[in-house]
Amino acid sequence: MIVCFAAAAVSLLLALTVVPRQVMPWTGLLLMYEWTFAIFFVLFRGYLHLVYKLGRAAAVQTVGHVDYESGKGRQRQTSSCDIATCCYWSGMAFLAMVAPALPCFFGITALFARLGLMVGGGLILASFMTYSSEHLAIVSFIRGFEERDLSR
Repeated sequence: MIVCFAAAAVSLLLALTVVPRQVMPWTGLLLMYEWTFAIFFVLFRGYLHLVYKLGRAAAVQTVGHVDYESGKGRQRQTSSCDIATCCYWSGMAFLAMVAPALPCFFGITALFARLGLMVGGGLILASFMTYSSEHLAIVSFIRGFEERDLSR
């Protein structure tokens, strides 16, 4: 959870430094969104890869796990992309796009009402990011634990 918000803060700060000041405001806002998304996904995916490697390292230290549910003693084959992971990633991206745009969708023009709606959308985004970052880290660790190399 902390790593997710740290990655979001670092990506926002890097996007503020990368975007040039000589562009039009809307162009700068779009560039900032683009850089923030790109840097966040690179940083957070790197963290998930590190958690995956920690899962593999933990699996090497334990006794080899074999899936005996099928009765043949083979290791279980899993897909690297499951629907829940895709939903969490796309949900974070969707909420990050919708949260600042809520006042435009509802046609609210008053300043404090716009700010309140954006803050409310940001709180929903923060709660979803907390839940999804925890779930994605757990799934990455378990996937690394289960997909270890048994030949070592």
